[in-house]
Amino acid sequence: MNRHRTLKSLISGLAAVTMVFTSALSPASGKFTGISGADAAGQTDENGYFFRDTFEEGTNGWEGRGGASVAAGGTAYAGSKALTVSGRGSSWHGAQKALDPDVFLSGATYSFSIAASGSGNMMLSLQYTDASGKTSYGHIADGESSGDYVVLANTSYQLPEGTGYILYVETESGTADITIDEAVIAKAGTVITVPKPAAVINGDFNSDGVINVFDLMIARRALFSEPQRSVNTDIADVDGDGSFGVNDIVVLAKFLLGRARSFPKATATTTTTTTTTTTTTAVTGNYMASIRDQVTPNVPSSVLKNAEGKIEHITYFSKKANRNKGANVWLPPGYDPSQKYPVFYVNHGYGGDENSMVNGMGVREIATNLIKSGDAVPMIIVFTNQYTDPQHEKQTGNGQADVPGYDNFVEDFPDSLMPYIESHYPVKTGRENTAIAGFSMGGREALYIGIRCCDKVGYIGGGAPAPGIFPTRDNIMSHPGVMSKDDMRIDPPYSPYLLMIAGGTNDGMVSDYPKQYSDLFTQHGTENIFISVPGGNHDSSTVIPLMYNFIRFIFKAT
Repeated sequence: MNRHRTLKSLISGLAAVTMVFTSALSPASGKFTGISGADAAGQTDENGYFFRDTFEEGTNGWEGRGGASVAAGGTAYAGSKALTVSGRGSSWHGAQKALDPDVFLSGATYSFSIAASGSGNMMLSLQYTDASGKTSYGHIADGESSGDYVVLANTSYQLPEGTGYILYVETESGTADITIDEAVIAKAGTVITVPKPAAVINGDFNSDGVINVFDLMIARRALFSEPQRSVNTDIADVDGDGSFGVNDIVVLAKFLLGRARSFPKATATTTTTTTTTTTTTAVTGNYMASIRDQVTPNVPSSVLKNAEGKIEHITYFSKKANRNKGANVWLPPGYDPSQKYPVFYVNHGYGGDENSMVNGMGVREIATNLIKSGDAVPMIIVFTNQYTDPQHEKQTGNGQADVPGYDNFVEDFPDSLMPYIESHYPVKTGRENTAIAGFSMGGREALYIGIRCCDKVGYIGGGAPAPGIFPTRDNIMSHPGVMSKDDMRIDPPYSPYLLMIAGGTNDGMVSDYPKQYSDLFTQHGTENIFISVPGGNHDSSTVIPLMYNFIRFIFKAT
């Protein structure tokens, strides 16, 4: 509706400068004067949520707005159900919910989040009666959708002075059906994360997220005392042979006794049946599921000290650029040229080169300490120079003009850099021995290469990856994209062994694009791990947690 577009910039600006005060009442007026949502009525749960509507059991009090109808069902963002909105005769027709006046207070500040899918710009809006008794409207958040879910979020939105608050979802234009899910209001400043279905962990028979003696007891009962019991092969097949049997009990017992550090890995994707349940065992999915609960945004300070190893600068001829390019090669502590090592390629951000990630991002320090402690596989690390432009040796400084030079690295990497490294250093070949990750533009290109070169790269990581893989517009430029949102996937038989993306909650440069990438992969069936870094900015504070977790777990899936 036009009134929303005219109010949008004014209200957003006011919300951005809102100060949250601790006083609850003004003695003169008796009105609430800017308390935070954290203090309002004290009705939050342990997550700081005032409510979370998942639509698993119904409409949760949401109603059709205008001529629209709502019904629980449709494709969910999380869980199994969502809220489908149909019969929209105008763009402002949608879904709405009246906010409890005893909880949501005039002048108080709250965090809002809702997942919405449809066509065009999805808008999370507010209707209320202002102090003069006039019906007024507020804009909370918006985001573009082309049939996929977009999260509409605002962690600090102050309710305007008034009464009768109604939260609703509409579109800027069009009347196509929309779907919403995971509607949450929380304390001001809360970064709302939507829990995904619990991962299936190999060996976790009681699905409590921990492998212990209770799982062994259940496994024994399932095999010997209750043979009719249905067993999920993804959990029960701990020896990787594609079925559940006595050897799985033996392997699980050895693991619990500390005689084995991990379970054997299945060598292929197979369909098997145990009792009455038929499941598919996916090697890569099982690996990510098995490490998911070990991933953390908290990096021990001990791994950021005393980088060792040796750096060698190399020059190789780039076929795509038609000129020589540089790279730095890190050889690990104890390097032995008679041995072969897996190789990890590290990409820099916009404006950088092969020297940018060598220092300051913790890569060498983390690799040094994790390798020496036995928590990472000894590896060779290649610090790349991504910019690949036949017309310019160096970046022009014009971001829009330079982007194609970064995207060209998707050809330079497999055609020129990888062959050089493989012919000059003792590296193991094959996707199971090749990893790539990067920061910002380098994270974006790592994801792009991971998709396009999935037959060559098995481990993929993005630290605060920049937007632009799919067409979009951010606060800096318009991105034509290198593929559609539907292409954001890596399908079998080249599913990644590990796909890891990190995003900082305070990253104003790339905003929520890291999470958008993760969600697109998930929606298209590509397993991945997303690390939300509390307080992380567009710098090492987000990159270091990505590198710490990534280096710990690469080259271990097979």
